[in-house]
Parts: sequence; C-alpha cells; structure tokens
Amino acid sequence: MVWDKRLWRLAWIIFILMWLPLGVLIYLGVKGVEEPPVEALFAFFGLCIVFAVLLIGSFFVGSLEKEKIKKNGIAAKATIVSLSDTGLFVNNQPRLKITLDVQPPYDARFTTTVEYIVPYSFLPMLQPGVTVPVYYIEGTREVALADL
Repeated sequence: MVWDKRLWRLAWIIFILMWLPLGVLIYLGVKGVEEPPVEALFAFFGLCIVFAVLLIGSFFVGSLEKEKIKKNGIAAKATIVSLSDTGLFVNNQPRLKITLDVQPPYDARFTTTVEYIVPYSFLPMLQPGVTVPVYYIEGTREVALADL
C-alpha cells in the first residue's frame, strides 16, 4: 500500500511542475512572440502525459498491492473505528479513508488506515463499530479488506 501513495504524490508533483512551461508559453503569448518555443511545448505536453500515466497507474498499483495482501496475507478480524471521505470520486463512487482496529490471531492488536473506492451498495455495511474480515501482512501494518 506504499507504492500507490508514492505514485499518487509523484503525479501531483508533476502536475505542479507542469505549470512552469505553461506559464512560459502564456507569458510569451502575451508578450507577442510569433512562435512559442518548441521546448516549452514538449515539456508541457510531456508532463501532462506523465501526470496522467502516474495518476492512473497509482490506481492499478494500489489494486495489485491489495490483491497481493489478500493472496499472501493472514486472515484476521478488524473493527471499523472511523470513516472519512477523501473527496475523490471514481465512476461516481466515493474513495473513503477507513481506520481499522485489527486483531490478528497470534499478534498484538494494531490500528491502521486504508483507502478504498467503495460502491454505494457497501456503505451500509461499513459503519463504525462493525467487524469486518481483513487480510494483513505479518510484521507490517499493511491490511486489505476481504470483501472489497
């Protein structure tokens, strides 16, 4: 669950850097330069493409990491402590930040936070105090919900 967050942050850093060549293009356009520099155009469109690839890639990497946890992880029970909206919607479904109190069968209890795109049909099942099945990687706080 680390690589998807890294890609997400890197995508937004690229988004911020994308404004530098765009600012140069706007400045030169206002100044009246006939033909904009090709380097600025390539930089702008190149950064746009990198931003889109990283942003979309973060979703795929996140789902691959969650599948890896489900495949290699140990089954446990977790109690939902809190839910909060991240403000992001994918296909008109909210991405929620879910804080879980995980009780592994043979380890000490720990609290962790996961983010999931949750279909509206699952929202009534995800309420604070509800116990849900999860998988976790021993020795880490990496957790994946079994049902999502």
